Amino acid sequence: MHPEAMKHKASLWDGDYGTSRHITDVHWEGDITQEELISVADQISSDWQTIDLELDPAHPCHGNTYRLQKSWPNLLDEAYALRTLEAEDELEGTFVWVHCCKRVYDDAGELEDEGGRTYHQVFNTVMFCLEFVTFDDIAAQCDDYFGPDGWDEYDLYLDDDLPEPIAYCQ
Repeated sequence: MHPEAMKHKASLWDGDYGTSRHITDVHWEGDITQEELISVADQISSDWQTIDLELDPAHPCHGNTYRLQKSWPNLLDEAYALRTLEAEDELEGTFVWVHCCKRVYDDAGELEDEGGRTYHQVFNTVMFCLEFVTFDDIAAQCDDYFGPDGWDEYDLYLDDDLPEPIAYCQ
């Protein structure tokens, strides 16, 4: 039998296979990736937790058990992503000053990171100003100015938060 003519089935469950409510079955012909199957399942019901796959009897792997479990996002990661989106929404369209810095690890350093390593923090002397779009855009600009390995972190300052300059160079 030609692989494109094989008919496969996936059963969607709202818990563990066989011990929870059966939502529905999905049938398709030919190959499908896990990502495509998960996308189809999400379109049918957001309640699914397990997908039980049954391959066409003519398929060489017929009879093997295949199950996909829905992976739930880490709540801390989800909360961080939400805070990031909220911050981006609040800053969008405002002008910000970006100050990049590089950590130089040194036993005699005056600062200590979470891992207990001491370091000096070296600030690049060039600050730049741009209209904020996303944090990824800021990182790309830092890469452009200092190279991908030329900085470790950056500080953002709103244009209004900076003090009045004490001198001008023209």
